[in-house]
Amino acid sequence: MRSKSTNVLQGIVLLTGIVYIIVGFSFYASPYRVFRLFSVGTEVKTAEAAGGSEEDGVKSEESADLSAEDWLKQIVNDEIISPLYYVIRVFAALLLVSGIAMVMPLFDPLRYRGLVYYNGLIYPFISAVSMFLFIHSQKSINMEIASDAGKGAVAWQVGHMIMTSLAIMFTILFVLTAIGLMITRKQAREGKE
Repeated sequence: MRSKSTNVLQGIVLLTGIVYIIVGFSFYASPYRVFRLFSVGTEVKTAEAAGGSEEDGVKSEESADLSAEDWLKQIVNDEIISPLYYVIRVFAALLLVSGIAMVMPLFDPLRYRGLVYYNGLIYPFISAVSMFLFIHSQKSINMEIASDAGKGAVAWQVGHMIMTSLAIMFTILFVLTAIGLMITRKQAREGKE
């Protein structure tokens, strides 16, 4: 019979696996739709960032509003965006497989404890820290560009919603897994479930 602390860890592992599967599948199926879902207000930001005449704002809004077909055509023709698009899909498949692999610790938490450390602790920690660093550097660079151009950087202080959401999600998964591993540490040393 498994203890309550092991059941808590297994619940956290299951949650982590489900989140990885959902995020991985979403990005693998269509990165465009995921980015579009989180890009609320891009037209407003683009128009504010332009800071020019009303015509410039309208042009910016129109160029930011691409259909899925136009966006996919742009991917095929761009030598930088095309590899990025397919690399995102490959890493999404890796995240999907990692989520599926999180099923193994549900059956034998002691044997697959290392997998929990890697997929539930190390990966979300590195991902969250990287996302927060990317957000910070992006804001700094955009504010510097705006100040050099003599325009306000108010539109860039929000950051990208998807990066912020993923950083928060990975941080929560890291904290939950760390708590689950801490409360089962003594039992793992004793070889109990």
